Amino acid sequence: MGHSKDRAIITGGSRGIGRAVAEQLVAQGSDVLLVARDGQALAQRAGELNQAGPGHAFWYACDMADQPDAANRVAQYAQASIGEPTLLLNGAGGASIAGALDAPWELWQQDFTLKFWGYLAMMRAVLPGMMARQRGVIVNLVGVAGKDPNPNLAIASAVNGALRAVTKVMADEARSSRVRLVNVNPGATDTSLLTQMAGQMAERVQRDRTEVLSEMRSGSPFGSLPAAADVAQLVVFLMSEQAQYITGTSIDIDGGAHRGLA
Repeated sequence: MGHSKDRAIITGGSRGIGRAVAEQLVAQGSDVLLVARDGQALAQRAGELNQAGPGHAFWYACDMADQPDAANRVAQYAQASIGEPTLLLNGAGGASIAGALDAPWELWQQDFTLKFWGYLAMMRAVLPGMMARQRGVIVNLVGVAGKDPNPNLAIASAVNGALRAVTKVMADEARSSRVRLVNVNPGATDTSLLTQMAGQMAERVQRDRTEVLSEMRSGSPFGSLPAAADVAQLVVFLMSEQAQYITGTSIDIDGGAHRGLA
């Protein structure tokens, strides 16, 4: 960021990491378009951000599983509200607790549709414009399971691995236009999504959700989990000109919890 005001699309912008990134960008003077399914939550978040300023927040409610139509509608609404986007954070979609064999076929399709196709469609919707203007950064919230596959996160492991691959090839295409694409791999992060995942895990192993959640938090190598704001600081740095030579790669933020190679 630098020479003129940034304009960011943030999918999954109503809560968690997406919301935290929006807060930091608006505080820096950027305009943001928050995208999620819940219009009421989006309107509330945008109102809070506009009270804080100095940047401005807009919102657009849609189902990011409806691709590629949803991505095209988001891109059109962005042009009408914030203008041509210079930043994109793909953050819509979570990680289902499920094994490769016991996950219903529909869940495989649902998670791939929302996260893989959703991220890909948004990248394809904004990348040509960014390349034409030779300005833009795309950050994808992926996850450490994409490099350190987890049997309890079978679908997320596959989705995240596929996203790592497609981000690499798209970064290669965009590099000559000075547009960057980077993946951020959070591990367990202390957000509402963690509580939801703890509930799924507890059901899977037939244990108490509070116990499972406590173990997730205390099991971090640092004894605590990063908050959404911690991950957001990394995202905002990667979107800045200070990170101008970082592209086509993935950066982990999980306190060293993953066991895959660095």
